[in-house]
Amino acid sequence: MDILASEKEQIIDKAFIFASEKHKNQFRKGTKIPYIVHLYEVYNFLREENADLDTIVAGILHDTIEDTDATYQEINDLFGSNVANMVNSESEDKKLPYRERKALHMNHLKNCDENIKLINCADKLSNLRSIYLDIKYFSDSIFNRFNGSKEDIKFYYSLALDALESLKERNIYKSLKIYFNLVFGN
Repeated sequence: MDILASEKEQIIDKAFIFASEKHKNQFRKGTKIPYIVHLYEVYNFLREENADLDTIVAGILHDTIEDTDATYQEINDLFGSNVANMVNSESEDKKLPYRERKALHMNHLKNCDENIKLINCADKLSNLRSIYLDIKYFSDSIFNRFNGSKEDIKFYYSLALDALESLKERNIYKSLKIYFNLVFGN
């Protein structure tokens, strides 16, 4: 049975309300831009790729387990196990050193299904676009905002491009590659 458009809108609204509440005191790194702006951009990238409803909802929620007090069980109860599993797949162990946790996460991503890869690609595209625009406006000094150096971040996004290569024919991946080259000069 197909879900009506109005039901899809209600589910998406519910996800944005949940994410807004969970991320309410968070901002984009080194800025006063509310974090929800990033989630809205991820949402739009996923819609452009014609992602299914669960993937879109998981994209909106992709950082809630990793960066807020939200739990897997809470997401499962509100949005179902498929969404909860996708969000959980996007979560890293922040106790590990930067390069180690990034490499582990990208290695895990290589074996994930296309929907999880789409979420990750949308997340990375949003982040790289923001970095690119900030470099144009503020200079390379924006890399001081991050937990890793510019070289660490380049390493991470190189791993991401490799892990997401199965999406290489999709516009979202092509855009990610363009922004990678703009940011890191390749």
